[in-house]
Amino acid sequence: MSLRGMGQGTETAARAGTGAKGPNLTPERRSAILHRTIMKHDLARLIEGNQLARGLTASDVRRMAGLFRAERFAVGETISQVGSADRLFLVSEGRVQLSDTAGSAAMAQVEAGGFFGERSLFPDQPARRQLARAVTEVRALSAGGVELGALLRRFPRLGGRVLANVSLSLARRNDQLAEDLRLDRLEVERKAEERALEYESAHRRIRRELALAQSIQRNLLPERRKSYPGVTVAAEYLPCDELGGDITGVYQIDERRLGIYGGDICGHGVYAAMVMSYVKKLIETSFKRMFINRQYVVKPPGAILTSINESFMQEISQSDPEIYFTLFLGVLDTRQLTFEYSSAGIHVPPLVISKGSAQRLFDLSDFPIGHVRGHEYQTSHTTFASGDGFLFVSDGVIEAVRGVESFGMERLMTEAQRIIGEAGVLDLDRLMASVREFLGGEPPLDDMCLLTLSFDPSEDPAR
Repeated sequence: MSLRGMGQGTETAARAGTGAKGPNLTPERRSAILHRTIMKHDLARLIEGNQLARGLTASDVRRMAGLFRAERFAVGETISQVGSADRLFLVSEGRVQLSDTAGSAAMAQVEAGGFFGERSLFPDQPARRQLARAVTEVRALSAGGVELGALLRRFPRLGGRVLANVSLSLARRNDQLAEDLRLDRLEVERKAEERALEYESAHRRIRRELALAQSIQRNLLPERRKSYPGVTVAAEYLPCDELGGDITGVYQIDERRLGIYGGDICGHGVYAAMVMSYVKKLIETSFKRMFINRQYVVKPPGAILTSINESFMQEISQSDPEIYFTLFLGVLDTRQLTFEYSSAGIHVPPLVISKGSAQRLFDLSDFPIGHVRGHEYQTSHTTFASGDGFLFVSDGVIEAVRGVESFGMERLMTEAQRIIGEAGVLDLDRLMASVREFLGGEPPLDDMCLLTLSFDPSEDPAR
């Protein structure tokens, strides 16, 4: 029997109420019965058009109509919200948007003929966990879970349809979650790619800056080979990183005197290179000539180290014990081959190779620069002869390691004696070849700095 013909029986039903006992009904009572009957038929027509009622008989639909109430919702109005009591809604007109518990991610849309809130048909369920809002003006029927629970038990086919809808809803939700995860993954990949490009750009910039710093540092290093009257100077520098902290050099004070220096800045890399540049400038500006008694006098190396120590502690280290450097400083008279020197913290003393024998220039060194404020460094003296050799190396040379074996001071002395005996001069290229051969192609673990002075026996130093 179609529900569309049910309206024809309303008058009959009303008249049926005036049977044997009909005259006892008041007009108001008769009107109320007629109104409820008409409403029930209207609700039944709406239920008949809903997918939940598909396959139910007209009698079943009429029974359902007694459980529902008609409701209207304006555009944007909340139909049900998180935490509210569950109700089943049959949408007869309009469109409803379902969202997750946060109300942000759209789960599905329900249009006329559809239903939502089917969890209300399952007893002992937690409060609502989804949000429903009217996308357009909505007309719907709603019923509570208690009444519908009884209906579900009476009509098992209704339960099957509810479960099918739940499964479809879960499938849609699963698809939405999968799409959200895909979009999240794409966003993560996009951000990772952006970050990788940023890192690559920063890396290129740092490499360019390091290359520039290397170029500047190379310009601060002494020439690899340089000759003065009676003296040949050779220098070699091999940093363990892009930039190093070892320092060495020869500075021409005047036409007869050379300033000789070598040292090691605490640390490696950019910091050590920056301090090295400062120290180099400080050293060379400290070699000042003073005109006393009609002749130029150079400050003794000990006095120069004292001045450098004060300047460094005041301007750079500020008495921080972790910021310091070691420094050897000497003044060579190229005519007399006299040599004044002072040492601050050098634990690899320079070697003097004379008559085929290598000897340490000194045994003990004074405090490193930056350790003791107000300390006065002393000056020592020695004299070279034609044919002698002078060798300064940083600790990275003697501490070069191959396996568990280190290059060591004794090996350095033996190699220096061998080279000067074979070549007649202290050939730095041969010495570096010995160090590299010892390393066996492995990079150094510390900066390596070497400086040699060879006193030419063919020239008369007393000229």
